[in-house]
Amino acid sequence: MRQFDVSTTFDTSSEQLWALLQDASLLTELTTFPQVTLLGDGASVEGNRIRLQIGVGPVTFPWHSHITIAGEQAFCDQGVKLPFPFKRFCHVHRVETRAGKAVMVDEVTFDSYLPNVLIEHFVLRPMFKSRADAFQNILNS
Repeated sequence: MRQFDVSTTFDTSSEQLWALLQDASLLTELTTFPQVTLLGDGASVEGNRIRLQIGVGPVTFPWHSHITIAGEQAFCDQGVKLPFPFKRFCHVHRVETRAGKAVMVDEVTFDSYLPNVLIEHFVLRPMFKSRADAFQNILNS
């Protein structure tokens, strides 16, 4: 298993940032690679099952997760049905306020059929960077 944390600061309120994280359908707008399609309800509430289709070119893969914990400005989605190369995936989403600014904290724990360090550096980190840039664009519009 490998864990990494990503913290991104935004010049907005934690309430506004939290509102953006409440619905998984935003993933379809924010994620350019891989392409993400939400199937069904995307509410980030405890007990909900999130079903996504992840696309790479003409090929799509299911990504199903379960919201296992939800609290004040935090929730965890636990991978249930994951595409290759993932064996396990747990993602805690949290919003904090630091020095008057909103901070999005992502704690990701995963395991892969490929070397975890490669997946982290060449798949996950660029994906989280792209998402942070997209959030910044939404907040600035």
